[in-house]
Amino acid sequence: MTQRTKQHSVDRWALRASVGVFILGLSFGGVDFSTANAAVPPSTTIPPTTNIPIDEPVEGGGVIDTPTDQSTTVPAPTNTIPASCFIPTPVQATFVGRLSASDRRTARFEVMQMRGGSLDGYSVANLVDVQYDEDVRYLDLEQSYIVAVGIDQSSGVLYSKIRDPEPLYGGSQVVGVNTGVKCPEIEDAVRTLTMDARSVESGVLAPLKNAKTKLGRAILLPFLWVFGGLFGLATIRAFVVTVYRTGKRAWSGQ
Repeated sequence: MTQRTKQHSVDRWALRASVGVFILGLSFGGVDFSTANAAVPPSTTIPPTTNIPIDEPVEGGGVIDTPTDQSTTVPAPTNTIPASCFIPTPVQATFVGRLSASDRRTARFEVMQMRGGSLDGYSVANLVDVQYDEDVRYLDLEQSYIVAVGIDQSSGVLYSKIRDPEPLYGGSQVVGVNTGVKCPEIEDAVRTLTMDARSVESGVLAPLKNAKTKLGRAILLPFLWVFGGLFGLATIRAFVVTVYRTGKRAWSGQ
């Protein structure tokens, strides 16, 4: 074998070795790349969702767009009583009391039985004063009543009533006044009742029903005064006329 042929064989083996090394390197590089990819965990980031309208099929074809922004807030309830309407005073206490004394505005009760609430701070020695204003004239001494009392916001005293107060200036009945406000009918429980739970008589002649003597006096006394005055004037006139005539006769010598 010649020198040239040997050189050609060495070059061919060197080329084959180079190609083999290159292929082996590529194999190891691919294995490392796949191993690295296996070692890195996949990303778990969830992209933000967006409100995508959902189309619902309907009969006859077509779709219905379903709104995605639906508020679940419940509106707060509003007050159904207008500010200009009357709101009754809450009842502080309810008791059975016997009227022991009274003046032109206030009644004093002896508490016989508590029906509800409390009179702490208002009752002394089982006696309690209740303000009635003009309604006190409809109550009778030594009579028992069912009394529901409230606290007067201006004076802080206990009060009750027999009649419903009349609205000032006729209320909404004044000509030209039409508020358009409809007030609900709320019963005022601050009231005084008889023992059989009836309203206390508050008519014009109610204060005179148990005052027959005073009523007779009120009718007879003016008549007696007028009749007595006329009789006295007639007597004085007759006396003066008699004296005058007697003196005249005596003066003339008759």
